[in-house]
Amino acid sequence: MKRLLLPLLLIGGCIGRQGPDLPGNVGQTHDGERADTHSLAQPDIEVSPVPVGTLVWGNLHSTGFFFFGVVVERRDEQHRVIFADGSAEWLEAEALRPDSLGEDAQVHVRSEFGGDFSEGVVRRRLGDALYVRFANGDERWTVLPHVRFQDGDEGVPERGSTPVNTPESTEAAASEAPIDPGAAVLVNYQHAGLLFAAVVTARADDGRLHVVYLDSERAWISPQLAVEDHLDSSAIVHVRRRWEPPEWVRGRIRTRYAHALEVQLDDGGLAWTSLFRIRAPVETHPQASDEPSDTPTE
Repeated sequence: MKRLLLPLLLIGGCIGRQGPDLPGNVGQTHDGERADTHSLAQPDIEVSPVPVGTLVWGNLHSTGFFFFGVVVERRDEQHRVIFADGSAEWLEAEALRPDSLGEDAQVHVRSEFGGDFSEGVVRRRLGDALYVRFANGDERWTVLPHVRFQDGDEGVPERGSTPVNTPESTEAAASEAPIDPGAAVLVNYQHAGLLFAAVVTARADDGRLHVVYLDSERAWISPQLAVEDHLDSSAIVHVRRRWEPPEWVRGRIRTRYAHALEVQLDDGGLAWTSLFRIRAPVETHPQASDEPSDTPTE
């Protein structure tokens, strides 16, 4: 098992109560050769402002590579996008694409935060999780914080394409009903009393859940350790604000749009971050039992 996501989070090390050790190049994880932007111009499609709360793929730093994000603010023609890994940028509408990524799309995937990207093809999508087949024949689950695509590649979102329908949390789902594949959940990682975000990709006959954490770690877990993600305003969370030395800051969610959270920090700061960089005390969702389980993990 391994680490997981948080405030400026994740990619390396194991989690536990202190969280994983992460690289110090958080703001540089999208770097790479500038892509051919020949296909970025689509004059036949009218470009309109995108509403706040809309899930999008944004052309980060004008590299020609698009990453998953959500619009949290708009000023005239500029849109403030919080990407799934916590990066942020102001972008014009022409640099945004709707979230229509689905089967057969050609994508680039990194195995961990800060890692190299490999080309693959999406075979299935469940919520924010993708099952990808790579050029070497390997197949595995990943999550959207580790995915990018180049405009013009086969099957990728284009202006005017229809957004996908992803599973939505409901009050019914938060009851005693089994959690379905595709659901966004919070998992009491290693029974340590801290919740990390993940996506359910399968449910075994015995009730165990297969999840992919937002740092791309995969595991089979007891359903008692997972609850549907209902973090909302006023919920207490911990944000990893600095890598080395690790600095976790407690705060309360003030605003939320999908994976983007605006957190009022206890030290007086106010900042946007991503669910990828967040952990929450289990008291936030007491249903996530911290009782030991014999459930094996991957």
